[in-house]
Amino acid sequence: MNTKNTVCAVSLLTLGIIFLTPRCSLCAAVPPAQSMDISFDGAPGAYSDIYADLPAGPAVPAPAGPLPAASPYPLGQAKAWEDYFWQLGGMVKPGGLADCGLNKLQLLVDGPEVMRAAGPDLRGARSFIHIEIFQWQADEIGAKLRDLLAAKVKAGVRVRIMLDRLGSSLMVVGSRENKFVDSMRDSGIEVKVRPFELLHLDHRKVIVMDDGAGGLVGYTGGMNIGEDYQLNWHDQQTRVTGPAVAQLHRSFIEKWKKSAGEELSGFPEPRPEEGGVRTYVITHKGGGADHNIKSAYILAINTARDLIRIEDPYFTDRKVIEALIKAAADPRRPGLKVQLIVPAKNDMQITLSAFRSHYKDMLKAGIEIYEYQPRMEHLKVAVMDHLWATVGSSNLDPQSLRYNNEMNLLVLDREFAAQLDTRIFDKDIAQSLRITSAKFDLGNAIAGHLPFLSPQTSLPVDLAGL
Repeated sequence: MNTKNTVCAVSLLTLGIIFLTPRCSLCAAVPPAQSMDISFDGAPGAYSDIYADLPAGPAVPAPAGPLPAASPYPLGQAKAWEDYFWQLGGMVKPGGLADCGLNKLQLLVDGPEVMRAAGPDLRGARSFIHIEIFQWQADEIGAKLRDLLAAKVKAGVRVRIMLDRLGSSLMVVGSRENKFVDSMRDSGIEVKVRPFELLHLDHRKVIVMDDGAGGLVGYTGGMNIGEDYQLNWHDQQTRVTGPAVAQLHRSFIEKWKKSAGEELSGFPEPRPEEGGVRTYVITHKGGGADHNIKSAYILAINTARDLIRIEDPYFTDRKVIEALIKAAADPRRPGLKVQLIVPAKNDMQITLSAFRSHYKDMLKAGIEIYEYQPRMEHLKVAVMDHLWATVGSSNLDPQSLRYNNEMNLLVLDREFAAQLDTRIFDKDIAQSLRITSAKFDLGNAIAGHLPFLSPQTSLPVDLAGL
């Protein structure tokens, strides 16, 4: 067997292990689902503090140092971020980037906060509720939401749901998950399941509904539906009002037309939100169709001058990592601080091993690496220069950046970036172990060179930005 065939065989075997190994609960400190109020009722204080029983994170073995000050930008630097979107618009595939003007964004951290916000919105819908989701778990959380939606159907609301076949574990006929979907359909919920395509998944997380008063409200982020996401894991979702909701909705409408053959139209056009933040919606179509989100990240890394903070659970894309190493070591940006956070308790442990294979080079360049300790973190967030931010569904691995359908918000606003800094990055670093040295590990080295985790691509690291 030649070297190429050996690598392919190992890759396929490893891929099979990943998909066939059941996910385990990684957070024993989190109370079990049955002990918590999971009614989506939105009442203040209705949910337990899921951090309450967690021990303090381990002490950081070396001081991280102060963050670069969020000083007023020189004209040239401010223009650099304005130019960023102009450059990005010329790089993405047509329709891949939408300037949505001013929107109101509500940053929601972890499941209880999401349920407090989403419950009243779902109950307030009078016309329709549309959900495009990668995974809907057939557990107590999934059943509670199904029952809420079934009640809305009885009240005359059209509820339509798009599921990914692999993501929602619907590959086996007669399985518990398929029976759960049958129960949704029996209650009047319209459910379509996207056909399985090898290495092409619909990984977007979109909820759009009418607000009961002639407008629309949407949600997007990294969070699926189920006990892992709403109770056990550390994750994030964003509530959106304004023109960006129409772009979220476009994703659902396109998928529904393809699956159901039904053209959905007649929805209100959201107006810009006074006092809102400048928001773009960037989409990636899977199957290798584009590199839109990958380009957005690499261009942002090359634009940043003061600060790069990224938190992601499956951080294996070689070109993104190379761009970060090059940025951190760039003598033209001597004050640039780069901080990366990944979960020490990872449901896909091989992706952590692949990320660890780059520790030596990242540390040499001056990158600060943190492994979040309490539980699995599933966030896909970044902040740069206290101004640019992204939240959404896309991980920084080849599966997301090349093969999946993904969607992120790109935001240019100091206040929103500050919320991500204080509510996510600062808190998570405090509960993380900082990595200050790295030794060679054969397992990590092998994981770092598996083609489906870190394939070579033709996309250059030297995208414009400097």
